[in-house]
Amino acid sequence: MGNLMYALWRPACGQLAHTKSSTEQEVTMSLVDAKTAGSPRRAALLQAAADLFAARGYHTVSIDEIGQAVGISGPGVYRHFASKSDLLLTICDVAMDHLIDGGRAIAADADAPGRRLERLLDFHIDFAIREYTVLSVYLREQHALSARDLRALRRRQRDYEGLWCDVLGVEARLTDGEIRAAVKLLLSMLNGTAHVRDSVSRVRLAATLSRMARGAVAGAVQG
Repeated sequence: MGNLMYALWRPACGQLAHTKSSTEQEVTMSLVDAKTAGSPRRAALLQAAADLFAARGYHTVSIDEIGQAVGISGPGVYRHFASKSDLLLTICDVAMDHLIDGGRAIAADADAPGRRLERLLDFHIDFAIREYTVLSVYLREQHALSARDLRALRRRQRDYEGLWCDVLGVEARLTDGEIRAAVKLLLSMLNGTAHVRDSVSRVRLAATLSRMARGAVAGAVQG
């Protein structure tokens, strides 16, 4: 499942993640702040790295450019991160921390069992729209990680996918294989938002994605 999920979560080609319209506001990496990153400088470096990786690709960005983006020298970056790969891994881990923690909270909510699938949809759509720079880096650049780090990241992807399978399995009369396939397809659609290049506002895009995702879920639940 891991290799297929990895393939589904990756973009179809190596194009830039997104192109901002003239009326679209800058979306920041709001998952990272001084508290979660450990210091304001680390948070700023993670934000700069995410922006640069999303715009130009991991391999074309240098440590010097990341440092320059926050007003320090390239060697100064190493006081906060061991390597450029460490920056990339931290960005990916921040994304998975957010998804797994939020997904677990929703899946464990016994007060509204009939709404858990809908809440998972809303949660992931919010992430895909609000954190599209982070999501783009996560999807497109994770292959640049070491084999060990990539295996660990894929295990976390499967953990998150498993949360969706558990929730969908309660509501849908499907086999285990059908549930896993439905979740893979649904997450692929949700994550594809990061690669929309057209001049569509994020608000309109979120509304469109919500309608499409709910239609897909309804079809899966009905079997």
